[in-house]
Amino acid sequence: MTNSLYLPEQLNQILKSIDAILPEMLLSIAFLLIILIDLILHHDYKNKQKLVQNVVQISSVVFLFCLAFIAVILCVIVQQFYNSADAFLFDRMLILDLKAILFKFLILLSTVFIFGHIYVTKKKFIVEFYPILVSMVIGLCLMTMSINLLMIYLSVEIVSISSYILTTIDKTRKSTESGLKYILFGASASAVMLYGMSLLYGMTGSLDITSVEFSRSISHIDSVASTVAIILTISGFLFKISASPFHVWTPDVYESAPTSVVAFFSVAPKIAGFLVAIRFYSAVPNNLQTITAVLAMASITFGNFSALWQNNAKRLLAYSTIAHSGFILIGLVTMSQLGLTSIVFYLIAMLFTNLAAFLLVDYAEQLTINETHKQSSTEHQTSKIEHLSGLGRLNPFYGIMMLIVMISLAGIPPTAGFFAKLSIFSALWETYQNTNQPILLWLFIFGLLNTAIALFFYLKIPFYLFFKEPLENQIFELNSKQYFLAIILVLPILILFFKADWLMDLISYL
Repeated sequence: MTNSLYLPEQLNQILKSIDAILPEMLLSIAFLLIILIDLILHHDYKNKQKLVQNVVQISSVVFLFCLAFIAVILCVIVQQFYNSADAFLFDRMLILDLKAILFKFLILLSTVFIFGHIYVTKKKFIVEFYPILVSMVIGLCLMTMSINLLMIYLSVEIVSISSYILTTIDKTRKSTESGLKYILFGASASAVMLYGMSLLYGMTGSLDITSVEFSRSISHIDSVASTVAIILTISGFLFKISASPFHVWTPDVYESAPTSVVAFFSVAPKIAGFLVAIRFYSAVPNNLQTITAVLAMASITFGNFSALWQNNAKRLLAYSTIAHSGFILIGLVTMSQLGLTSIVFYLIAMLFTNLAAFLLVDYAEQLTINETHKQSSTEHQTSKIEHLSGLGRLNPFYGIMMLIVMISLAGIPPTAGFFAKLSIFSALWETYQNTNQPILLWLFIFGLLNTAIALFFYLKIPFYLFFKEPLENQIFELNSKQYFLAIILVLPILILFFKADWLMDLISYL
């Protein structure tokens, strides 16, 4: 229950809380300033030709403004990591601890890479894209700190609504259809989650998942009733991390949305969603091992087997993210120190791997071909795997980088993806030896078999790159900026294999 405080004490607590959420406040200021910049510069709406020029100029100004602002916020978060102590904020609505700070850093780091992605691919978005993206980042940062059921719901909805708009930002027919499907599934998941939260509140009389009353009240209630309420609540988390059975929206959204937006969807919501899930699992006394194991097996199996038949690179990566969400859920099955550490390592490995994968796919979508094929270049602006044919021969460095990314997704050494899966399976085997639960052994076997199956579709892309013939007179060149961003993303995939202990030691302090 919430402690009653006198008004001066409440105001003092609010003032202290404001200092702790400085990154979110700066993001909110950025959100308002972007809209203000648009209103000031975008004043001549009668002259259509000038309007087009203004849009390009405004987008450039807003892009640089967002990048500079996020860089400043990253510095603030780094300072918080070294100087801040764990503290409850706004009467236990939020918590600022090392886990929240690290996960916020990862979210903002992925945002910086997305801006780099947009810059090197020269993708032009309407001005409204940037405040919507910033609002999504605000929601994600709030998710990492939320420990109150109401706050969790509000932050998830901020992220969801922003995601719906970003999906349809290009206003194409396909993106509109996938956006509608996204909204329908998102609304259903939110309704189910809110119903579960209302049941938990009715059972416990508390919205604070870290309070003693919350866990004690659940333990005194019939286990079947409380487990049903908990399952309904975690449905919202499963939707954000694209885990089965709330994954249906993922392939269509990933295929139709802009590649830079999809890259962000594949990383940032999962980072925030898994931290919320970790906090929630730690708070409830119920044994969710069997339920979570079934969800993990379903996500891994469905993601991998569905990816086998894909001929579109973005849809393939969409099913890949579903499968990887299942692998990360294994850490929640164990709920051991090694399991939770492995989740964080896996998320960081996937941050670089997924961003690199979508960036390299986007490069292939921006094919530069010779003068004789320029008139038909529009039909090459797709992400079909067959359009990657021979690109590894035309540009060996590009092919090598794509190969590294694919073997990391498959979990093959020497990449971070291998160590991530190794640590997850090590935590699972350790938990099985301690508990002797048959479901854990089945999950271990299913996971290993699916890892082997995944090789078939992950190595399909390198096969097309190096063993298929390129189109006649085709040219595929990248500029120095494109190479630089790709290298920045691919290098950590190798470094985190050879020096994984550096990151594991850091995570162990959380």
